[in-house]
Amino acid sequence: MLNVTYERAVAAMEQGLLRYLPADKAHHFAEIFAGNSCDGVHSHGMNRYPRYLSDMESGLCDANVTEAERVSGLGGMEVWDAHFGVGPLIAEQAALRAVELARTHGIACVALRNNSHWLRAGRYGLMMADAGMAGICFTNTCMNLTAYGAKQPSVGNNPITLALPRRKGSLVMDMAVSQYAYGKLEIMAQKGEMLDSPIGYNERGELTCDPGEICKSGLMLPMAKWKGSALSIMLDLLASALSLGRTALVIGKPSDGEKGMSQVFICINYAAVVDADAVDAQVEQTIDYLHSLSPTEGAGVHAPGENLAAIREKHLREGIPVTEATWEKIVAAGEGVSSGI
Repeated sequence: MLNVTYERAVAAMEQGLLRYLPADKAHHFAEIFAGNSCDGVHSHGMNRYPRYLSDMESGLCDANVTEAERVSGLGGMEVWDAHFGVGPLIAEQAALRAVELARTHGIACVALRNNSHWLRAGRYGLMMADAGMAGICFTNTCMNLTAYGAKQPSVGNNPITLALPRRKGSLVMDMAVSQYAYGKLEIMAQKGEMLDSPIGYNERGELTCDPGEICKSGLMLPMAKWKGSALSIMLDLLASALSLGRTALVIGKPSDGEKGMSQVFICINYAAVVDADAVDAQVEQTIDYLHSLSPTEGAGVHAPGENLAAIREKHLREGIPVTEATWEKIVAAGEGVSSGI
């Protein structure tokens, strides 16, 4: 593993992105990749960068589109079309629009169709929480999990995030419906690590603890058996229903190329109707109780995202950990690029 400063990471990734984006967009997109890794979400940060460049090179993601188009709306609910553009840039636009609508309507839902991969779900929930509101965001994906009772790719590893503002630092839960994200498996495979339990099949249809074998087969199990499978199906159908966008079935298998996801951004301005200070006091009371529990392993119990600020500060001070293989690809992508579009 290497430790790369945040500034160096942004500069290196910006160079590769200048092949496809204007300078300001390339810089901000590089900040998103580096920022996700800086927050400890390595699977949806710098590790994902080479694949995103490949998606733009192939046209799977249209780098010419960095803003979505409003299709329809009623009150605090709107539908937008991303036209297969640059996922994280457009997802940020949708999240900010949800915040804007929630200030007026109290609660808002922006449904987005035909977007590219948005990288880290928690980023958009945190945008809402940092604006003083609660956030619920989710997306569907390609069929990269086996539905409970099947042994073929049939449902998506659909991420969902819940975020809550807090004076000491916003809380955020960011999870998909498998035990691990594919990006995490890729990192473990690069490092030669094995899983502590079988969470997917190899290409021979055998359960395995080898993350590399699961990445090759694309046959990962949903978490909690039928419960994870049911959650995946409903997130997929709800996201596509609200946006009239693609379902996982239409997006297809990973080998088809993941294109045109349906995404939902729900923002709740609860401070407009209840005492936000009282809410914060309740949150702290719960967190204090969790801290008081006797730990069975590790550092004990914490609320989701509670340590985010400390992780971010550590990586800003000591550098962002990245595998040698990923860093080599990042540097190589920027070679020979001298100016933006």
